[in-house]
Amino acid sequence: MKTMFKLIPIKLSLTLFIALGTASAFAQGDIPSGTIIGSGSGPFNYSLMFSDGASATNSIGSVWYAWVPGQFFLPGTPTGASAPIGWTATVSGNSVQYVASSPAYDIQPGQSLSGFGYAATFSPTQLAATPNSGESDAYTAGLFSDAGVIFTVQTVPEPSTMGLLGAGVLALALAGRRELWRAAVAA
Repeated sequence: MKTMFKLIPIKLSLTLFIALGTASAFAQGDIPSGTIIGSGSGPFNYSLMFSDGASATNSIGSVWYAWVPGQFFLPGTPTGASAPIGWTATVSGNSVQYVASSPAYDIQPGQSLSGFGYAATFSPTQLAATPNSGESDAYTAGLFSDAGVIFTVQTVPEPSTMGLLGAGVLALALAGRRELWRAAVAA
């Protein structure tokens, strides 16, 4: 029985040590995320924004969009690409590489950067239907400067889609109110 009580503090200490070690491992590096919005009627234009998590300990110096080692995910090859000041954009097969020209332009922890984009002949519907189309790889400096962090760029609906959705909800609300008024008058 005495042996069991002696082991409890050791087990508790070991558990806490492992938990703290795991928490600090997750708080290190870059924590990339991103969004994409597609628009146009052909050719289609895509705008991207990339962010680094507030608890990240490294900045993001490059993103290979729609690519993970050995796999390209866009439904076709983009016809052109653009990047914000201090970054370059290069079409590479069915993907786009974005690289900061110096650490001064990196995406810092807790920050976002927009101005990334590309043009393509495939529609936002085709992009959304392509499996893993948002899978991307981010690095703390240039491409392959470290092991990279794979993340998924999330699709944001077009503003016109949100407008149509809002109009539909408003129409349903007004129709329901009209029916309530008719029922009240008939009673």
